[in-house]
Amino acid sequence: MKKPHEMSRGDLMARVIPLAPVLAAIASEHSFSKAAEKLGVHQSAVSHRITQLEEALGFALFARTTRQITPTEYGKVLCAAALETVDVWDAAFDRLEKFRTAGTVRLSVASALAMKWVLPNLASAQQAGLEVALDVNDRPVDFTRGTIDAAIRFGAGPYPGLHSTLIKKAEIMPVARPGYVAVGRGLEDVLGDLDVTLLKDAVGERDGTDFSWDYYAAKAGVRLDAHSNALAFDRADLVLQAAINGMGIGLGRTLLIEGDIAQGFLKPVGKAVPMKSAYWLVCSPEFARTERYAQLLGWLKDQMK
Repeated sequence: MKKPHEMSRGDLMARVIPLAPVLAAIASEHSFSKAAEKLGVHQSAVSHRITQLEEALGFALFARTTRQITPTEYGKVLCAAALETVDVWDAAFDRLEKFRTAGTVRLSVASALAMKWVLPNLASAQQAGLEVALDVNDRPVDFTRGTIDAAIRFGAGPYPGLHSTLIKKAEIMPVARPGYVAVGRGLEDVLGDLDVTLLKDAVGERDGTDFSWDYYAAKAGVRLDAHSNALAFDRADLVLQAAINGMGIGLGRTLLIEGDIAQGFLKPVGKAVPMKSAYWLVCSPEFARTERYAQLLGWLKDQMK
């Protein structure tokens, strides 16, 4: 039998790589029995394979006690490589999973869009044969982690490194509860009234989407002057709920206000102006080539007409 120093790198790799899942399981569980349970095999099989590997390499990989299995210095090196290898393959299988033609689409959406548009329309997805699992998250998705298939983003787009499809252009419009603004009063007159409260989306004021009163005023040709009676929120849907409750005039945008206007909860109190930001469906290039992506995109465009 060749000694480790006599083996070629190819011989060593041929011995070690097939056992990467076993080494990773032992390193994670610090136990042959728990590693065997994790892998779905008998403990004797794990012990036997590690013993064979140690004999082939000529050194011990684990110090064995009655209570715990501890990697030796040699074992630490190989276990670290095994853990990294298993992580790489897990990520690869996650990516392969996205090529399935059937199954749940994991869609990430911001909280405001989830509450105001996605949830009210989710039943239509089921009717279209599309199963959607929502991840409500106001932070950008890291698609490299493999837990989310696609996301709807609101911004200028497109997004470098991702497959980006424009699904809906957006407009911004001031809205209030019916009766909050007296009939016949113009918006500029109302905005100059210190008894009127402006409801702001604090995130939209600073995130570069131009979802702000300053942007609206510039595009609509109205003056805000030194209006200081304002109330800020961190979510666009909370701004609209405050407006529904009669707390002031809120800024609304496409997809977030149509339902409340149709139900009579809100009323436009100024004209709509176009935004540079829009709604984009983003995902990895791999998922964009799947049938599930095409089905998701078709459903979104159909519902956003």
